[in-house]
Amino acid sequence: MTPLVVIRGNSASGKSTTAIAVQRRFEQGQCAVVSQDLVRRNMIREADEPGAFNIDLIEEIARSCLGRGMVVIVEGILHVQRYGTMLERLADSAGTSLFYSFDLTFAQTLTRHAGRPQAATIPPEQMASWYHGWQPLPFVDEVRIDASWTLDAVSDRIYRDIGDR
Repeated sequence: MTPLVVIRGNSASGKSTTAIAVQRRFEQGQCAVVSQDLVRRNMIREADEPGAFNIDLIEEIARSCLGRGMVVIVEGILHVQRYGTMLERLADSAGTSLFYSFDLTFAQTLTRHAGRPQAATIPPEQMASWYHGWQPLPFVDEVRIDASWTLDAVSDRIYRDIGDR
């Protein structure tokens, strides 16, 4: 059974970059990245609120890809109070699930954010409103990724963990 991989963390922590780096290690059509931002912001232009449609849509997209035998990486801030129940359902249905969460200080996220194109349009004050600190999921032990992990180290670990399943 192909695994579900969940990569969570605050804005600018490295989730999307990591998900894409892991996906590129697979042949085309073997690994899907389901990005919270792309579904919520680009597909349906919706606010991040409890009970919002994007939560169900992320779950449906992930289930569809898992049903086709693809490795599925769901990535995003995925705030525990809004997305936790959905992530638990996905994990239960996937059989094999791997969870990773970036745990960076706000200062570390600002440093990473400064190197992104979005830094020109998203000020630190807005970043602060999105920052929630460490938010562990109650139903699973996540691999906790701090600022000392390089992109290669994180993507190597996730790819190796997928291969060990």
